[in-house]
Amino acid sequence: MSDKSTKKKDDKKLAKDTKGKKDVKKSAAKDSSKKSLNPIKSVGKFVREYKSEIKKISWPTVKDTTKNTAITLAAILVVGVFIWALDFGLSSLRDLAFEKIPEWSIFSDDVSDSDVDVSDSDSAK
Repeated sequence: MSDKSTKKKDDKKLAKDTKGKKDVKKSAAKDSSKKSLNPIKSVGKFVREYKSEIKKISWPTVKDTTKNTAITLAAILVVGVFIWALDFGLSSLRDLAFEKIPEWSIFSDDVSDSDVDVSDSDSAK
C-alpha cells in the first residue's frame, strides 16, 4: 500500500513541476510579446536612460581640472627631459667611442677613395 501512495505523491509532484514549467514558458512568451519593435518608443527609452546616467556622473571642479592638468604637464616635462638627457648621453658616449677607436667607425670621413682598392676583376664579378 505504501508503494501506491508513494507513486501518487510522485505523480502529483511531477504534475506540479510540469505545470510550473508551463507557467514559466507562458510568462516568458508574454514578456517577449510585450516587447514592441516600435523605434520611437525605443529611442525615447534610450534618451530617458541616457539622461538618468548623465545625472549620475560626478564632474570634476575647475580647481581639480587645473590641478590635474598641471600634474600632467609636469610629468610630461620630467619624462621629456629624462629622455633628452639619456639620448644626449648615449650619443656623446658613441661619439667618444668612435673617436678613440676609428676602425670601429663606419661613418668615418677619414676614408678616401685611394684607401679602397677596387680592381677590374672585382667589379666584373
